Amino acid sequence: MLDLLKKLKLPVNLLPALSIRILILFTFLFGGQLFSQQPVNDTKDSDIKNYKEEVFVRTDRDIYISGEEVWFKVYTLDGLTHTPDDLSKVVYLELLDKNNFPLRQVKVKTEKNSGYASFTLPDNISSGNYLIRAYTNWMKNFSTDEFFYRTISVINPFESIDHIKIPPDTKSSDSVNTLGAALPQGDIYNSDGNQVIKRSSAGDNNKVINYKITLDKPDYVSRERIRMEISATDMSGNPIEASLSVSVAKSGVVNSSGLSSFYRTGSVDSRIHRVDGPENLAELEGHIISGYLRLKATDEPLKKADLSLSFVGKTTRCQFTKTDEKGAFNFVVKESGLNEIVIQPLSPDISGYYIELNQPFSSTFSKFKPAEFYLDSSRLEKINKVIIGMQVNSIYESFRQTRSDESTNVIPDFYGKPESTIIMADYIELTSLKEVVKELLPNVYTLKQNGKHDFKLINKFRGQPFENKPLILVDGVPVYDFEKVLSINSKDIERAEIINTRYFISGNVFDGLVSFITKKGNLGVMEFDNSIFRQAYEGCQAQNSFYSPDYSAAATKDKHIPDFRNTLYWKPDLQTGKDGKGEIEFFASDESSDYEIVVEGISTDGKTGYSTASFRVK
Repeated sequence: MLDLLKKLKLPVNLLPALSIRILILFTFLFGGQLFSQQPVNDTKDSDIKNYKEEVFVRTDRDIYISGEEVWFKVYTLDGLTHTPDDLSKVVYLELLDKNNFPLRQVKVKTEKNSGYASFTLPDNISSGNYLIRAYTNWMKNFSTDEFFYRTISVINPFESIDHIKIPPDTKSSDSVNTLGAALPQGDIYNSDGNQVIKRSSAGDNNKVINYKITLDKPDYVSRERIRMEISATDMSGNPIEASLSVSVAKSGVVNSSGLSSFYRTGSVDSRIHRVDGPENLAELEGHIISGYLRLKATDEPLKKADLSLSFVGKTTRCQFTKTDEKGAFNFVVKESGLNEIVIQPLSPDISGYYIELNQPFSSTFSKFKPAEFYLDSSRLEKINKVIIGMQVNSIYESFRQTRSDESTNVIPDFYGKPESTIIMADYIELTSLKEVVKELLPNVYTLKQNGKHDFKLINKFRGQPFENKPLILVDGVPVYDFEKVLSINSKDIERAEIINTRYFISGNVFDGLVSFITKKGNLGVMEFDNSIFRQAYEGCQAQNSFYSPDYSAAATKDKHIPDFRNTLYWKPDLQTGKDGKGEIEFFASDESSDYEIVVEGISTDGKTGYSTASFRVK
């Protein structure tokens, strides 16, 4: 493997990490079932099992008001070379209180080693410091100390402040202790009360990016256009292509000390001891839904059983897999947002079973705690303006243009283009679905045997009926009780799609396929067997666009809807060009205030940088 990589003329320091990464990929793709990884003693396999990832998180600011949105960007890095790496395609992020209770949990889809999303702080959250922790599924194989941690501060203006501590006399000022002497992310302590040492990922000056932030003017007025150029160079002044995040927020909610988010709190070793427990797979293609299929009566696993996972809806999205010797299964999904899923055996003869899903978020916690929270009397005026801004924006949220989701690729029906599609609205209304099948669906008929109806399809190539039953789906879900399907009111059917050729998928062979899509697309037209696993499931968060109004037109600039944004602008995906430069523009709000610009990012070879600038809106 190394000889092959050397022929590609790759840098020598990257060869070990790339070799390990490729071996992981080959093991995942060609090592049999996803779950069938056996312990081995070979050196290369040991390298695979100890391959280390790193995750870093950047937030749009450091201090928030309860009920506000927290915007963030995640980066995935190779733990050996500390360079951007896209092994895992999902990052798990949690907001933890002082008791390690997760107040928010988000799955973030990454592309090209980074991703971005947001979460809303609870309205009833108490004032205090909170930990954000982030990790990949692969990182769950190692100590939670190796996860990423950072602190944010939250102020709830509607609660009593009696529980908030007064700063000790040893402190130079009664500042909001979201940071220590040097760290903008906030101090983190272990259970013994000792501060956790944070080490920069840069390591030396050769791994540092310098950013030059240039504004078109130092001061602005309400709703004026603001133009900004950012130049990225190395220590020798050479331009650098880098992936940046840019935030612009009121100075009262930003703690900028000049250190970046690219720090680590765990072991200095590139390889660390794995924790005991089941193997957590690297999510190379998307989020893995995993679990177990067992018998209710004996709790024994159902081995080598064929399973399907379906997403309820008007698009037929099905996956198929087989359980292992322990009854374990894995499905790799790319669907985002909240969906209703159905998991069931392919064989209708299997009954008396239950399905238990694995918790995707880690249930193990480190002993890390955020620092104590103190009120800052020197910031009271600025914090009060932030609180007022949050309240004004909350009141007028429904009157302004809402943020829109970024365009996403539509996931097609798993079977592709059907041989025939019958739209019910194109025909006269029939009294039953049985009549629809008989009169409208080409190459499909029903046959009653032993008092029960079966569906039959005519083979497209032979012109004769298939010997076996076809796969029948309703709103994307396989249904094996054909009597229930035929009992559906024909008025509820929107269309039917037919494949009258033999269909092969994931080791399964179906003698054709008929998919019925209802008008509502929610599987509400038939009673479902309670033993079948059916529940709402939250996938990766769909990427949302940060609300940034455009006041270039007079019609929008003259609107009387107040604009009191606390975070004026958030751009998580700015990419500098070969000349090291990137440009952005946005508009000032209605509020007179001082604003802090924070630019942070990383290059393809692992150089990191952090820079700030300020301006005023009069």
